[in-house]
Amino acid sequence: MTLHHLKVFVMVCQEKTMHAAAEKLNISQPAISKIIADLEKHYNIKLFERINHRLYLTAIGETVRDHALNILAMFQDMEDQINIQGQQNHIRIGASVSVGTCLLPPLIQSLKKRLDSISYEVTINNTSKIEGMVNDYLLDLALVEGYVDNPNLVVQNVIEDELVFAVRADHPLLQKTNIAYHDLEQYSFITREDGSSKRNQLELHLQEMGIQLKINYSCSTVEAIKQALLYTDGIASLSKMMVEEELKTGVLKTLPFHDMKFERSVRLIYHKNKYISPTMKVFIEVLNSQIKERSNKSAT
Repeated sequence: MTLHHLKVFVMVCQEKTMHAAAEKLNISQPAISKIIADLEKHYNIKLFERINHRLYLTAIGETVRDHALNILAMFQDMEDQINIQGQQNHIRIGASVSVGTCLLPPLIQSLKKRLDSISYEVTINNTSKIEGMVNDYLLDLALVEGYVDNPNLVVQNVIEDELVFAVRADHPLLQKTNIAYHDLEQYSFITREDGSSKRNQLELHLQEMGIQLKINYSCSTVEAIKQALLYTDGIASLSKMMVEEELKTGVLKTLPFHDMKFERSVRLIYHKNKYISPTMKVFIEVLNSQIKERSNKSAT
């Protein structure tokens, strides 16, 4: 078996059809089928169940996939280490939406100042998607919010963020002296799509309290949520750092629930078997420096 066999196998795992894998790898579908058949024959196992024209890994297929990912990642790390002299430093960074919008751009700017020859790829998506890409070695590291429970990943808390209820500046609820949680049931909730930190953690907390939220406005971006807030009586639970500018200018306000402060951690994640390259080390140093600077500004 060769690395090529493993690369093809992993691509089929990711795409779930041989046709899609063939298009991604720019080789013929019969060639893909033969490579999978060769693997199954070589190890005398069945890698996939074929159901409704899609492929699903068997239990032994899951084991082979995990080993294949490790082998391919180790090979890539070897090449990175060997070729690091005289070549560009390269890093693949992932981030959840709030972090990718607020923290990552100045972080990339600082990283470029530290490493003149750096090249980078950035992927911004919901936490669930980013976590999966780090697990599959498609990203070197990532910054995400919310709960991460994956034994394959190293998880480090780097900064605390707060979730707040945001509304437009003249929202009817702001006229009330005392706002009760059940008052929220009168208004539509504007939310992110499924998979965004397993839906919003503050919304989940309200539902656990028995509050019946009217979730009838789902957006794929935070900017879309902000626009919806400006032109409706909707309420959105957002990362406070995502609405810092709007709160400063006064176009958005936060609902004052003083007995509820819902904080969550922004976390640095990377695969436990990942080689920590010099570029990754510099990224982590710059991250820690930026977080310290941000904390000092907040304290003054």
